[in-house]
Amino acid sequence: MAKQNSKGNFLMQGAILGVSSILVRLIGIIYRVPLNNILGEKGVAYYGVAFDVYSILLLLSSYSLPLAVSKMVSKRTTLKEYKNTKRIFIFALIFALCCGIAAFCITFFGADLFAKILNYPQSAIALRVLSPALIILSVLGVMRGYFQGLGTMIPTAISNIFEQIVNAIVSIVAASALYKSVTTAQEAAYAFGNVKEAYGAAGGTLGTVCGAAAALAFMIFLFMLYRKTLNQQIANDKSEYVEPAKDILKVLVLTIVPVILSTTIYNISGLIDSGLFSNILKAKGVAEAQKDILTGMFTGNYRLIVNVPIALASALASSLIPSVVKSMTQNNKGSVIRKVESSIKVSMIVAMPCAAGIGALSRQIIGFLFPTSVDPNKVSLMLMVGCISVVFYSLSTITNSILQGIDKMRIPVIHSAIAILIHVVILVAMLYIFNIDVFCLVICDMLFALIVCVLNARSLKKYIGYKQEIKKSFLFPAICSVLMGVCSYFISQALYRAVKSYAVSVLVTIIASVLIYGILLLLFRVIDDEEIYMLPGGAKIYALAKKIHLIR
Repeated sequence: MAKQNSKGNFLMQGAILGVSSILVRLIGIIYRVPLNNILGEKGVAYYGVAFDVYSILLLLSSYSLPLAVSKMVSKRTTLKEYKNTKRIFIFALIFALCCGIAAFCITFFGADLFAKILNYPQSAIALRVLSPALIILSVLGVMRGYFQGLGTMIPTAISNIFEQIVNAIVSIVAASALYKSVTTAQEAAYAFGNVKEAYGAAGGTLGTVCGAAAALAFMIFLFMLYRKTLNQQIANDKSEYVEPAKDILKVLVLTIVPVILSTTIYNISGLIDSGLFSNILKAKGVAEAQKDILTGMFTGNYRLIVNVPIALASALASSLIPSVVKSMTQNNKGSVIRKVESSIKVSMIVAMPCAAGIGALSRQIIGFLFPTSVDPNKVSLMLMVGCISVVFYSLSTITNSILQGIDKMRIPVIHSAIAILIHVVILVAMLYIFNIDVFCLVICDMLFALIVCVLNARSLKKYIGYKQEIKKSFLFPAICSVLMGVCSYFISQALYRAVKSYAVSVLVTIIASVLIYGILLLLFRVIDDEEIYMLPGGAKIYALAKKIHLIR
């Protein structure tokens, strides 16, 4: 029973964070529709490039802090060393502030240089606006990691939603206001063109700063409420060992550095793609306006959509780390393997139908979300070609976190480095040899994640003896997803012909597809009785499925 509870708890925590992450991504899509319409494809390109640079600096400064802090806090909490837990929290905050301030200075003062290197000088304004978020998110990362280490994802989940709501409101208002505020004299003052789009992109990034500040205020409030419980735990802590500050910082750095390297290499592919794509197309004589439009399609349309389902994998990864650390601390290898198997299975059960749905509904999704797109058919084809990347990125994200959780911190770094080298060579070759413009980005994006998946699978087998279960984790979900995708395509086509509305056909088809996929999962016995009960409303789902003979 304890094993079941342990398994159910980490899946439940993953589900909580997963639901919030999906809500965050959905809010992101909802507000990006009017934002993209305000900025246009060129403004979206400047916005996307600024975020690519910002994301790398965020990775270097604070992205790994939640994982590192949650690992350290989880281990001390398991050992009931609450005094050391508090010390870790304090020193991690000091460390985070130093990293955040350094990243802020690099971003703010180096904005023009970064933008020039990537051949998007208009992005410098947005980068400067984004820079204060690096300090805020450094502190926020420590606080989120602290609560995750205590075994609860609820504070992170709520703060994520709160952050995105504020982000959405401010982004739209500020982008519109700054876009309209640009005068002829201001346009003449800059050496580059499209100044309105550049200011609009900067307004869009202001929402990120305000959203992060709002989330930090919420987490501080929550911590003040929790402080009484923490003080009581410290008072009851009978352990005599007080961890020295130098040891805490040493462990923090030794945990953070490999994660930074891994996540930076893993995520830097987008920045490298943008830079190579822009500079090679320029060398080939492609007009700047056309280059900006293609980049906007990839960053503002394609990536935005495929990143939504990947949110669940990221959430499961966050909830998995403390759970795996706890099992490793207790030297319970069997528990680690069960958690690995469950997390991979759940991520595939979600990622595969999402990939099939995106591919089947690609044209209608673009018509619904981005009605002003310059070339909706091209973006639709990009989604059809690249939808499988949802599966590869979900799996690679989960397996990266598992390897980090079992203290094989260097392995994801090596694998990501290998993948990115292969990815870059193929990308450059495709750009120079084949005339497929933006599709080479889609293909190489998929290839990068696939290589990481294959290498990670080999390492899991080597280090924990994990042998991947195929039938219920991959084969049956894939069959169910393909069948659902075929049904989704014909349902959406019939609905659109009947009502002539992309919104109605997409939303109704999604609801129908969820029901179809759920029935197929039960018919193929992909999920067992215990896993059904773990779902929200699981008891009612089980009773209904049994009543209509979907399960025996």
